[in-house]
Amino acid sequence: MIWHITKRELYDHLNSLRFAFTTVLFIALMLVNAIGYLGEYEAQSTAYQKKVSASLDKMRSNADSVYNLFTEGPGRLYKKSSPLSFCADGGETFIPESADGVGRGLFLISSRFSIRTLWRMEYPQSDPNLWNIMPDYTNVDWNTIVSIVLSLIAILFTFDAISSDRERGTLRLTLSNSVSRSTVLVSKFLAALLTISIPFLIAALINLFLLYTSGSIPLGASECGRLGVIICIAFVYVSIFLGLGLLISSRVSNSSSSLTILLLIWVVWVVLLPSTTGALTSGLQPTMTRNELAARRQHLSNNFYQQYDELGRKIPSREIPATEGTLLWSKYLTEDARDNERLNEEHLDAQIAQIRLARSITRISPASSVRYAIESLAGTGFTRHVQFLKQVRRYADEFMAFLIETDHADSESPHAIGSKEGTSQKPVRFESIPKFEDHISFRGAYTAAATDILLLLLFFAVLFAGAYLAFVRVEV
Repeated sequence: MIWHITKRELYDHLNSLRFAFTTVLFIALMLVNAIGYLGEYEAQSTAYQKKVSASLDKMRSNADSVYNLFTEGPGRLYKKSSPLSFCADGGETFIPESADGVGRGLFLISSRFSIRTLWRMEYPQSDPNLWNIMPDYTNVDWNTIVSIVLSLIAILFTFDAISSDRERGTLRLTLSNSVSRSTVLVSKFLAALLTISIPFLIAALINLFLLYTSGSIPLGASECGRLGVIICIAFVYVSIFLGLGLLISSRVSNSSSSLTILLLIWVVWVVLLPSTTGALTSGLQPTMTRNELAARRQHLSNNFYQQYDELGRKIPSREIPATEGTLLWSKYLTEDARDNERLNEEHLDAQIAQIRLARSITRISPASSVRYAIESLAGTGFTRHVQFLKQVRRYADEFMAFLIETDHADSESPHAIGSKEGTSQKPVRFESIPKFEDHISFRGAYTAAATDILLLLLFFAVLFAGAYLAFVRVEV
């Protein structure tokens, strides 16, 4: 009986103007998406390779001694572009593309002695001036199509699903037969879901065909798997608004009133809440401003200068074992690098915590949850950046451990890392130096998206249960 009613409802939907409008709209948006991203990933990959090569060339030039690597560091570590960026842009324009493992330069202690600080990891922030630039055009990604358009289409297909049948009297006629209300509700839900899924899948396949045949994106097993999950997430998301439409349509006898209420809920839930709650909650867990961070850096520098008198009288040397002056400078320079890096990580962790808090609160809107889930699976946005930073931190530890081990292997070094006199001067074989390589993990992407997927399923369960309870009690 469910399938019989579903077929009847599906036939009505497929012959409606709404279905024709939906099909044209989805195909148009997916074509715009494909055209906007043609060649973009290839250009991003080429730029990424050039930047990585330049960074590696600089590392190769510093490999003439262990000491130079200690003071110059591994250089800039770049984040790899995702082939699925057309699914979710993720605000990549406003997220730093790299982390910097760099030294701070030369300091003159006296006329006969100068010192270089050790390298430390720094995490640049996005350029705030970008926020004031109006782009010439905005690419339409899958995230926008799913979170905004798909939810609105779901409302248009369900606002009158129950109320119009009540107005025409067909609902009373249907229920007068041996048909349960749950059967009617499930049939209407399935018919609407199938109706929306058909044009969406057709448009998505056209989009992928254009991107793949043009050579714009590689589609391996990992990418296809993530695309499959993204499409499933889109179906779960649209089911939420189908449930909402059935709920309101069951509670309101007039179709025009049902549409008005649903559009109002859609505007607040999908458009206003994600942006306003994010802006309001960003101040609940404030981080250091740039001025405060600069002041703390200056405080560390002042401590450096305050010790000039004591340290200036202790000149490091190449003597083995290390002299008091060599050990003192080693202790100071390693602590200085550690304190500066700790400050950088403290500031970074505070920023990450602030964003996570804001994202947690904005998840009261399913539009936010679906955006975050698709971003995670597409390998873009905040979650992807956090995964990149974790890889950077692991690599920084690996690089420093390699340098220390290389210095200890030099019998001519005093093994007092910091000053030039206390560190190995032997060249390092470039091939043996650990190289940073960014990886996009499908398992990590799924883990990051799991919370949002569960929230979407919860939203659907609550709304569909509400629709069922409302429909069971409706008077026909």
